[in-house]
Amino acid sequence: MITIINRRKKFTFIFILLFCILIPLYILKYLSISSKDVLLENSIANKSKWKKNRLVIIPAIYNEIKWNNNSTWPFWLRQGLDLFNKNLSRSYDIYLYQRIDPNCNPPYTWPYSPNMHEEAGVYLKFIYDFYYDLPDKMLFIHAKPTQHSLQPIEASQCIRDDVYYTTINDLWIQNRPWTSKMRDPIDNQSLIYKCAKHLLNLFGFDGEAQLNPDNQQPNDHNVISAMCCAQFYVRKERIHHYTYEQWSSVYNASLQPYCTHILDREFPGRMVGVKYFGGSLEFLWHIILGLHPAYMLPPRTNTNTDLCHLFYPSCRGSLCKETYLKYYVHPHPKSFNSTSLEQTLKE
Repeated sequence: MITIINRRKKFTFIFILLFCILIPLYILKYLSISSKDVLLENSIANKSKWKKNRLVIIPAIYNEIKWNNNSTWPFWLRQGLDLFNKNLSRSYDIYLYQRIDPNCNPPYTWPYSPNMHEEAGVYLKFIYDFYYDLPDKMLFIHAKPTQHSLQPIEASQCIRDDVYYTTINDLWIQNRPWTSKMRDPIDNQSLIYKCAKHLLNLFGFDGEAQLNPDNQQPNDHNVISAMCCAQFYVRKERIHHYTYEQWSSVYNASLQPYCTHILDREFPGRMVGVKYFGGSLEFLWHIILGLHPAYMLPPRTNTNTDLCHLFYPSCRGSLCKETYLKYYVHPHPKSFNSTSLEQTLKE
């Protein structure tokens, strides 16, 4: 009996000893790992090339400016470049690509982006280059941003803090069909529809289900409704919604001579060929980054489509003021009554 008691005491002592040794070791190991994570995060933050919470604008510029005479560059562009504006507290920075000289010889001494697919090529290049060190807030715009928006940069400064993506344009397009003259000779689908479906697939969507939720036939008679066109504000968290591999697959697809069929072959830098890759993405950003359906409802006051949910009202350039908005209604491929919709939009 005494032997059994002694054994129990011995086992109890060993258990307590192991508990007292192993638990502190586990805690130390956990704290060590956590500390490494914190140090790594701090290291990444300290090495970032971007100012915290400062807007970075990425313009898609080709020959719209005189590269050899930067004094003629538009004011909004010069304001965001260190070359012209040394003010450390300026409201935004510009990251400028040139699409002319891969070797970056003067006057093209700016980072190079291949000249293809309209603005989409530049947008994808920036995300591809900086996925692991993105600015907190980004504005992707055209070379002539005011063609689609009265005050695009001012509008981007009016966006609410809890918004992760929104267009800064003031044009609503309704019932824009995926039909096009160029069709795949095998399945007779329009090439822009096939390209859009392909790009959504690369992001992990079921492209057909996303663009054709009701299984309509022909499937390219489906339409999209959204704010046009490809000028938008986005936070890095929304870009990180997708993996680097997904973004890379789309960027690498942009470098191919065509999207899904040789008939939509583009010749970069020349005014020939079609651009279904860029044309598709132009009408997909609200799906990819906005996480909206292809067919959105038009903005309407005091509903969840009210743009005042996205923009502060008392702010210069705010799209909260719906008087700024313009509407364009496409004829529906199935004889949709566009007149009645136009009346609805104006109400």
